[in-house]
Amino acid sequence: MIGKLLSAFIGNRIDRADGKGGVKGALIGLGVERLLARMGPVGWVLAALFLVLRFFWRLVFPKRRVRYVRS
Repeated sequence: MIGKLLSAFIGNRIDRADGKGGVKGALIGLGVERLLARMGPVGWVLAALFLVLRFFWRLVFPKRRVRYVRS
């Protein structure tokens, strides 16, 4: 159950990052869910480590806002 929710979240994020919408995010989410199910506990640990590291890097290195100067 948690794997399906996680895959739906990942698929939704990938679909929104593209900006077009469609089936791509759902298929990638399905693939991630099947991959985590096949890998078992190791897959869950790797997925959690990836999410923690991604959150950590966003805290350490926030995106910079670009200011354009009109000439």
